[in-house]
Amino acid sequence: MKNFDTIIGDVKVNAKAAASVVSKKAAMLYDASKHRISAETIKRSIGKKLIELGKLTYKATTQDIDLAEDIAKVVEEITELKQNLAIVEAHIASIKNQKICPECENKVTKESSFCNICGHKFEDEPEEPVKEIAETVEEAVEEAVEAKPDEIVVAAQKAVAEISEDAEESVKAADEA
Repeated sequence: MKNFDTIIGDVKVNAKAAASVVSKKAAMLYDASKHRISAETIKRSIGKKLIELGKLTYKATTQDIDLAEDIAKVVEEITELKQNLAIVEAHIASIKNQKICPECENKVTKESSFCNICGHKFEDEPEEPVKEIAETVEEAVEEAVEAKPDEIVVAAQKAVAEISEDAEESVKAADEA
């Protein structure tokens, strides 16, 4: 009877461990899905801004009107949205244990030293600042997912500003070390 109790105990432990693994995987999938939704929202915003840019350019060309300031503003907004999209996509890659090649935007495993498409060599990065930046991105994305579409752009811009500051501080700390 003692062997039977031991076997049952082992089954319970293994079942709990399996449930824990499944739970973590489900949480990762959910997190990645939230970020993919956020990425798609940003992509739609970029599309709308590109249409607006095209209309302004067409109007400036056909009506011989100087809309350079308006065009520059829309270009700046598109640039910021693309930066935000890159951050969200980098976070999605991080969740999937990947990183994005800065040269060709190919996704490779985090352990890769070189990109298998373009051959770019990845430099070793300090772990702690990267984790802190990833947490900041995660918080900003969660806020953006809960926000309305117009608020997503504002939240993404805020996240980029915070991340830029964190990155600058991390680089300074790494240089001083």
